[in-house]
Amino acid sequence: MPHANHEMDEPRNPLIIVDDDQWVYVHSSAEDLARAVEPALLDDIVDAFDGSARPLRITWAEDSAQVVFADRAPHLRRLQEHMDSFFRAWTMNAPPPHAATAETYVPPMLEAYALRNELRHKSKRPRKTE
Repeated sequence: MPHANHEMDEPRNPLIIVDDDQWVYVHSSAEDLARAVEPALLDDIVDAFDGSARPLRITWAEDSAQVVFADRAPHLRRLQEHMDSFFRAWTMNAPPPHAATAETYVPPMLEAYALRNELRHKSKRPRKTE
């Protein structure tokens, strides 16, 4: 029997990708992700989530990135841990505060992501000067 709510069958936007360098990519839709992701990036992806913190699997088929659920249960804590790592590794900004649900975490996280320091600087430790 099909779900009464078709929205549950599709990943909820935005789509969030985490690579092996702790860099985060945010895509507004599956179509946006399909246009942006190249096959070489697939090997670097360590995690991906939809806007409800449900884990995704990104595959390559028919000359395009495809998005499917890896699990339909939210993994909010894992998403928060990745975002904490991203903000500590790549920005001078504090990570967004954790929340109890994806609905209350993702919007402020997206705002913090949009306002992040644009310089890709993996360590915020000052360089030694001599």
